[in-house]
Amino acid sequence: MPYVEQSILINAPVAVVMEALNEVESIPTWATVSGTIENLQGKGPGMTYEWHYSINNVRFNGQSEVLEQTDSRLITKTTGDVDSIWTINLSPAGKKSTVLSVLVEYSPPNIYVEILADIVLHQIQDPKVARENITRFKQMVEERIKLREEEVLSNQ
Repeated sequence: MPYVEQSILINAPVAVVMEALNEVESIPTWATVSGTIENLQGKGPGMTYEWHYSINNVRFNGQSEVLEQTDSRLITKTTGDVDSIWTINLSPAGKKSTVLSVLVEYSPPNIYVEILADIVLHQIQDPKVARENITRFKQMVEERIKLREEEVLSNQ
């Protein structure tokens, strides 16, 4: 099974990073794929949603389900055109920083002809693409912290 593994230091507490991970509607704003998240049901373990993404003008659809969630760990299973297991671990790196570690294990798409499967697998397995995604997520979370700090200061 192909996989991608990345880690990054985010200047935000673990709770804020987990909060951002739970906002699955924001995935298309920081991920390389374009698309939508729909039919979000529940929170925490058992939460489900549908996703509709495009990569290189090829559309993919599926569902995701949160299998496990704690304060510092999130495991999500996706099924559909691309099946995967996402294991995300958060480790404190001081009071205001978190190491985010992501392991994504993919099953090759089985409904597409071989050449399209190769395009998709290249996109989702490319460490550069994974690094771009995790960096955009980091920027989104750190901007959230900055805005919260500014709000606190303006209310004093």
